[in-house]
Amino acid sequence: MIQPKPRFSRKGERGTTVVVVVMVTTLITAIGIFAVRNVSQIDQAVGYSRQSAQTNALAELGTTAAITEIGAKGTYYTDKMTSRPCMANGPYSGAAESSCYRIDQGDLDTATTANNGETLLEPSVAGTETGSFGPLANATGFVTVEMTEKHQTNIDLPGVQGTPLDVTLTAMAAVAPISGSADPCGNGVATMTVQKVMRAHIIVPPL
Repeated sequence: MIQPKPRFSRKGERGTTVVVVVMVTTLITAIGIFAVRNVSQIDQAVGYSRQSAQTNALAELGTTAAITEIGAKGTYYTDKMTSRPCMANGPYSGAAESSCYRIDQGDLDTATTANNGETLLEPSVAGTETGSFGPLANATGFVTVEMTEKHQTNIDLPGVQGTPLDVTLTAMAAVAPISGSADPCGNGVATMTVQKVMRAHIIVPPL
């Protein structure tokens, strides 16, 4: 006699269905969390890339402003280069022959304001499209230009009397988010500062 095959009870079928539903729901939830996290990381990477490009532009702006100011005043700045600690000179900053003069952002702001009535950077105004870093950037910029490695070129320039000088400019720019914390670098502050360094050689004619 052929025995009939045993049939699963409806209770067992319901249990299997619940397990499958839970597994599918968990899988869909995991995919959703991964997608949201992936989009968040992409937005963050784009923001960092934008901040890096802004810092590069700020270093170029600081270098250009310093070249314009030095070109207008000639040896006014090179005469101020004395033996002093200077970040651009690195480990040689303490050497007797190490000379440096630092042009701070305030000096550049004074020069640009005198020339065209504008500071080096424009602050953002809430609700408007103004500001050097955009209305929603919530960032500020810092730039310093150091003059180092002064030496005579021993090359006569047409129409220039005297020996011109060769000087190295090192522009150090940083773009940092504005934080209300007393410690902007603390663990509780989700910020990132981008720093760029740019170097240029200029010829300073004696004036």
